[in-house]
Amino acid sequence: MSCLVTFHYRSYGTFLLPLFSFFLSCYNKGMNQYQKKIVKGTIYSLLSGLIWGICGILGEYFFTHYQVSSGWITSMRLTLAGSLVLIWSAMQLKSQVLDIWRDKKNYLPFLAYAILGIFSVQYFFYLCVEYSNAATATILQFISPVFILFYNRLVYQKRASKSAIFYVLVAMLGVCLMATKGDLSQLSMTPLALVTGLLSAMGVMFNVILPQPFAKRYGFVPTVGWGMILAGLFSNVLSPVYQLSFTLDIWSILICLIIAFFGTAFAFFISMKAVSLVSPLVVSVISASEPLSSALLSVLFLGLVVDWSLLLAMALIILPMIFLSIEEAKESK
Repeated sequence: MSCLVTFHYRSYGTFLLPLFSFFLSCYNKGMNQYQKKIVKGTIYSLLSGLIWGICGILGEYFFTHYQVSSGWITSMRLTLAGSLVLIWSAMQLKSQVLDIWRDKKNYLPFLAYAILGIFSVQYFFYLCVEYSNAATATILQFISPVFILFYNRLVYQKRASKSAIFYVLVAMLGVCLMATKGDLSQLSMTPLALVTGLLSAMGVMFNVILPQPFAKRYGFVPTVGWGMILAGLFSNVLSPVYQLSFTLDIWSILICLIIAFFGTAFAFFISMKAVSLVSPLVVSVISASEPLSSALLSVLFLGLVVDWSLLLAMALIILPMIFLSIEEAKESK
């Protein structure tokens, strides 16, 4: 979830349509199968960011109109989404849905994915919002590409190109500008906010890196389903979903279902699909489309006005997405 800014309908199309047109046109320019995978992965990443942006707005509405805690939302969305995905997986795979647990070597790594990845990226972001504000949490969470660069260097001895580092820094600048609207006084950097924000960023890193071996061996659906179930159980220890601090009504139920099934189960699935097609670094940079989509959609529905800082921020976010994807496509030739 990211900061809320405003926008006009015409501006929405002006920035997003060329972006999608670029990736779609790539298919008509003699790309090989590896380059097409990168285009598909980029589109999946953009779509997941768009969905999370929509649910960020719903979450903002939920916090504003209902006395609900971030811990309860985390427990609710992971429990409902994990149950749905796991039931669907069991219907498709039958007893094979249990294959992950037949090998005891999977226990610890998969638990790490569920807690360090899925749970952390959800819980610590909202906790950072509580300790500071949405702008600060958004900026701190987007430090995740830097963590991925260090992880690739330490674990895989993979040195990032100078251009890739540059694109990451430009995108980070764009997110910072969009979150603060050019006014750094909006940031609230308390020690607890810094710690929880960095933990959220590390959660993003683990969420895109750790599940890949399981997804390749057992499939995306059971990997996401079991991961969410474990993360949901862990979250329920901290904030039980049955302990309601507000009165349920038709709107709160509808919001919960949309956040859980559309904004969690489906979004996590296509995000993992993206990482199977492009590198985690590309996915993490394109995740900047989440605050971008939140900004655009909140403008569409809340009717605020665009200014120079938003236009510049959009350019600083969109251009690195394109250039980083192009660079990876060139490397696959």
